[in-house]
Amino acid sequence: MPIRCSLRRLFLSSAILAAVACNFSAANALEKVRVLIPVRNIDEAFSPFVVAKEKGYFADEGYDVTLIAVGGSNESAIQVTSGNAEVGAASPGEALVGIQSGKLDIRYFYGLYYSNIWSVGVLPDSPIKSIAELKGKRLGVQSMGSAGTTFGRAFAQAAGLNPETDISFLSIGVGAQAVTSVQRKMVDGIVYWDAAIAKFKFSGLSLRELPVAENLRTLPDVALLARNETIAKNPKMLTGIARAVAKGYDYSMANPQAAVLITWKAYPEAKSKNPDPKAALEEGVVVNQARLGIWNSKKIGDKHGLMVKSDWERLIQFFVDQKVIPAAVPVDHVITNDFNDAINQYDRPAIIAAAKKEDLSKLQ
Repeated sequence: MPIRCSLRRLFLSSAILAAVACNFSAANALEKVRVLIPVRNIDEAFSPFVVAKEKGYFADEGYDVTLIAVGGSNESAIQVTSGNAEVGAASPGEALVGIQSGKLDIRYFYGLYYSNIWSVGVLPDSPIKSIAELKGKRLGVQSMGSAGTTFGRAFAQAAGLNPETDISFLSIGVGAQAVTSVQRKMVDGIVYWDAAIAKFKFSGLSLRELPVAENLRTLPDVALLARNETIAKNPKMLTGIARAVAKGYDYSMANPQAAVLITWKAYPEAKSKNPDPKAALEEGVVVNQARLGIWNSKKIGDKHGLMVKSDWERLIQFFVDQKVIPAAVPVDHVITNDFNDAINQYDRPAIIAAAKKEDLSKLQ
């Protein structure tokens, strides 16, 4: 065979292979999706999202997901409405304000927290045994704009106090500043979220939780939201993102140690500062499970993410009662469960089995 003919065939074969590879790559290209996490630093409390990314659950659904930490739930809701992200995790307070006023064109489509994350803590030796005994006392909160203030007022009101006159709130920040404020008794108690209280303990600050009214404790909290336009036009993407997060939750519950290590590997700044690796991992698991403990409810059975309509109606009325919103908004304008059946269509036992077989030594 002439050399020229052989070269021509070689060139054609290479061109065909390149074209096939190019087409294969294009066919399998992942759609980019931005998911907002409502904290400044992603940590083990959000392991289902990190696990979904690092274990390839998002990619399995066809999406290249970027997890973006933002300054809180309000920013998450606003950025999604503005089109700067496709999906956001957010607490309902500020989102409801925006939905009620018409400024935020969003809805929740997948529930994450089935009770609120806020509680009232006092020092173990404090004489205060109930919320009612906080009359005339000061409660520390991360900031005056924190949802802790809203829930602190509600807890006080449910205990028969007047939140306008019987208690006061003081902004004490987070981390060492907050710990010092409590230890020096600048405040009589605090209203903080679960993961923060768990981390306070590892910083040397133990707290005793005061009982709160059950109807307030069981109000739903953070859920995934998207623009109404996205809900109407791209249900496949929202279903895939939520399904991957559901898998991440299953994995995290089946092997919390692995979930924590995966999170720390992706976000080293989240790792416990405890120099003892075993103790550090135990601390991480405590924080992780404290949060994931509210990612489920007996009310939803095996349907991860199903939002209980009556609970969301109670939540809406709660924000009306707390004067956060002037009037109730129809619950169907706030939530949709349209995608829930499809979200839960995956091999859950396989995810759990794989998680239990994870070799922790390869994650450290």
